[in-house]
Amino acid sequence: MTTESVPIGLWSADDVEELTGILAARRSRLWQHAQPAELAAWVFADPQPAPLDPSPAAFDGDWADGLDEPQRAAWAFAGWVARMAVPEAAPTAGTHWLLSRVSGGHASLLRLTVGVLETLGVYESGEEVWLRVAAAPIGLAMDAGTADLEEWVRRGIDVGEDRTKTFAEDKLLFTCPDIDTALWLLRQPPVMAAARMLNAWVAAGPFPFESRYRPEVAGRAWRAAEALISDAVPAGTGGERGFDREYAGSAAPVDLPAQRSFDADAYRAGVNEHDRLCRALIDHLSAEGIRAGAGLHDVLVDLAWRDADGRQFMSVVGGNEVEQLRLGLGQVLEYRHRLATRGVEATPVLVVSRCSDQAWFDICAENQVVLVQGEGLADWTTGLRSAP
Repeated sequence: MTTESVPIGLWSADDVEELTGILAARRSRLWQHAQPAELAAWVFADPQPAPLDPSPAAFDGDWADGLDEPQRAAWAFAGWVARMAVPEAAPTAGTHWLLSRVSGGHASLLRLTVGVLETLGVYESGEEVWLRVAAAPIGLAMDAGTADLEEWVRRGIDVGEDRTKTFAEDKLLFTCPDIDTALWLLRQPPVMAAARMLNAWVAAGPFPFESRYRPEVAGRAWRAAEALISDAVPAGTGGERGFDREYAGSAAPVDLPAQRSFDADAYRAGVNEHDRLCRALIDHLSAEGIRAGAGLHDVLVDLAWRDADGRQFMSVVGGNEVEQLRLGLGQVLEYRHRLATRGVEATPVLVVSRCSDQAWFDICAENQVVLVQGEGLADWTTGLRSAP
């Protein structure tokens, strides 16, 4: 399991710390494979699928020859979810999770069980997908304006409280009309974080179903997911605009969850400062006739834009000086790498409220990162135009 840097926007180091404490309170065989802090960081990290090798089971190459397209899509989707949203999925198959194929009715059902809870069901006909997720990341994203419930409803996604007893008050049930809609939903960062969070909780608990584990089912779906992963052309609309979507803001929620163990006022101040800097950069670029927006080729950059010469830029924005310089530099280098693997060359920009230590300008320059500070708005044009 890799623990990629936690996004600076909606999630914070405090979220990771809080979840670490929750997971650490559970005695689990899962800690043979990952520590609570690693698992908590993975929940909020930029999601990447578990690699093909090692596979949880041997693969029988001709098993899918008799499947039609909807069936192939269902198996690929089930494997993709397992590889994206189950912690330490390869070594824990059969001891912390399983995939099962249940026949009956008009179509067979592929079902993912993690710990004691069924967290995913997808019909081989492709006509319906249901998904259980943790409620907290969804609620926080909606409060912050980064999740659009109305858009989900327009796409035919039903959102409701789940009535199963495990974490009853802390989870939601999504029902999607088809696999494409379910894929779209899970590619929303708060939803993937919510799916990972719930699976982390239950994977750290008991697993009474080892006798029901069929390695060939897990192995087939694991390999079938390769088609979905290899065909995952970036869905963003970066292209000529230079960004995926308009910036929607990130205002701090009025009511933070009661269980949060950090300074709520400091959290709100940080979110508001992040939003102020984003809007200041957008306004600065707009004055020069440049539109900026959020995201780039499905990489979750805070802002992205093309300048008058057609150069692509992407930015990470932070508030607190020392913490965000450290986290922000790591994150912007990560995003540059992820964009490069998609064939996108972008100049990284790190924006902070202030920087009083000249060493950071040198460190960023050595890594070909443009560092600008909110207190020096007049210098932004010079800094951006001098970018390598």
